[in-house]
Amino acid sequence: MLSLIIATLSDNGTLVACLESLCDQERAPSFEVIIVDQNSDDRAASLIPKYLPRLPLHHLQVNFRGASRARNHGASLASGDWLSFPDDDCELRPNALAEFARIQSANPALKIITGQTVDEGGLANVLRWKTEPSAFTPATMFSSVTEATLFVDAKAYASVSGFDERFGPGTRYPAAEGIELVNRLFELHGHACAYYSPTIQMQHPSKIPPFNRWSAKRFHSYAIGDGALIAKSPKSHVLRWGSRTVISSIIQAFSLPPWRGLSFASRLLGLLRGFGRYYLDRLTGR
Repeated sequence: MLSLIIATLSDNGTLVACLESLCDQERAPSFEVIIVDQNSDDRAASLIPKYLPRLPLHHLQVNFRGASRARNHGASLASGDWLSFPDDDCELRPNALAEFARIQSANPALKIITGQTVDEGGLANVLRWKTEPSAFTPATMFSSVTEATLFVDAKAYASVSGFDERFGPGTRYPAAEGIELVNRLFELHGHACAYYSPTIQMQHPSKIPPFNRWSAKRFHSYAIGDGALIAKSPKSHVLRWGSRTVISSIIQAFSLPPWRGLSFASRLLGLLRGFGRYYLDRLTGR
């Protein structure tokens, strides 16, 4: 069985679309949906009676904030052999779970399976996804992993104690939690345990462009998580990725139009801030 764990906070109605997409899955394997509700109001709780007749649904109201902590909490109560962590603003394409099950059944030794995000028109977004399915390794994971399209073997997930709760939305390092988790899974389970397929698709809103003040803040925030990851795991593959990211940010900061260039400058500052913040926190025992 597959357990889909959805951490939700302050959604503006997108959770409904996510749940509807789960209702519309075709030839799906057995699955359950666990909603970890971090809201102080009933916006998510009020949806449960409507969807209980249509989905194997569990609603967990919690009194803390933090996406990684919420996912770990949901995982601790999950019944599935595999875990997945859709964002509350994503919609699964109708064959997404069937494709996951097909790949997992054909490759039982896998511990990690990922798909791709697409926009409303079906075009790949968020990352520069490869167009063909393939195994991936620590060196290539940076173009193969987002939390929303991540499937993890439940025993493997438990073996590394799940997400590092210092990373992800609502924390001091507000991104990179998926890459950080996959990096530790590779360290424990070897480099032949992960597979990416663009046939597993989840529709995710494209929030950038436009480039503006908000995009600059978002670039900065996400880069703090990336910088902290580099500080936590200064292995060769992470350092190479970090170096490419820094060089690219410098070039684009000085060569692109104002708001776009400023967004990449903010990214560079975020990388440095995240790197320094992680080391300072480690020195002070935070």
